[in-house]
Amino acid sequence: MLECKHDENIILSFKYSVNSKEYTIEKVTKKTKEKCNDIMYELYEKFKELSNLKLVDFQNKPKTVGYEMLPLYELNVAIDERIRKELNLTNDSKIIIFRFNKQKCRMLLVQSKKCPSLLYVIGYDWNYSAYKH
Repeated sequence: MLECKHDENIILSFKYSVNSKEYTIEKVTKKTKEKCNDIMYELYEKFKELSNLKLVDFQNKPKTVGYEMLPLYELNVAIDERIRKELNLTNDSKIIIFRFNKQKCRMLLVQSKKCPSLLYVIGYDWNYSAYKH
């Protein structure tokens, strides 16, 4: 079993990504090639940044740098019942929002209850539709 501590680097998992194409990588790949490449590069850079952060440093980032938390009930994204059950999510569970691409896009994450440094990428907000901004 994976042993995790609060002071370890963040681990990203895509196991629980949502099915709605509006909030997946597929949505952005339909844009022009140049725009898609720019966004994918920024996303890759954000993945690298997150993977090199300790969880505590990530949690101490201010909202102005791109980190915030919202309760699940504020999301407009449909979370499958299987995902809700396996991650023990309730309407009050916190979703981590992390901005990238010059603050124009958002990554939606859920923190594992068993392993604090494990963050599940559940989707992306490409056009400010995942929650009320």
